[in-house]
Amino acid sequence: MIIMSLGIAANKEKNGALLAYIAKNVPNIHLRKLLKIIYLIDEKFMKLRGFPITWFDYYAWAKGPVAPEVYDIKTGAFAEYVSCYKDQNGSNIVESVLPSEYQVLKQMEVYSPFEMEIIDDIIFRYKDNTADELSDLTHEDGTLWSIIVNRENVNFVEGKSTIEIPLQLLNGDDADKNEVYEDAKWNMGFQAALNQHKEHTNV
Repeated sequence: MIIMSLGIAANKEKNGALLAYIAKNVPNIHLRKLLKIIYLIDEKFMKLRGFPITWFDYYAWAKGPVAPEVYDIKTGAFAEYVSCYKDQNGSNIVESVLPSEYQVLKQMEVYSPFEMEIIDDIIFRYKDNTADELSDLTHEDGTLWSIIVNRENVNFVEGKSTIEIPLQLLNGDDADKNEVYEDAKWNMGFQAALNQHKEHTNV
């Protein structure tokens, strides 16, 4: 069973801004390509810092790692930030709901300069790749997707599975990074609890 990730419970506004930013910088982006770029941003940040930017939970799907809460953009998720429509080929295309590039960039002030450097690097590196090319990239031997799919003998049902891809595996046996990850996760959990408390008191 897939439950709400910290990416929603603690980090939704920040992640919404990121989704809109990617959509604005990669016009006519396919939803599947957006899913891969988000994952690659988190993967790179994990390798550098020991924890992800978004705190979405990723699952092993046939086309690569997927954050279901981002996939749900096709049914209205993150509607305050992005919209999704089908083009003439039936592909799901994502765009920012804010027409002004300035407004989209203004939302990104919640990110540090270092985070923006990582985000912009991944966008620049992969903006011209197709969704299929990025899927192939995440399928390469030694990637988390390939490790989990082989280890768990994943059975895809209509291209999906409920097998999680734990990003913390990228930290390996690095004690310092694992400690940083646990501290960061605790902080995000605390933020999620605060957000839940605010929601209850505002009802």
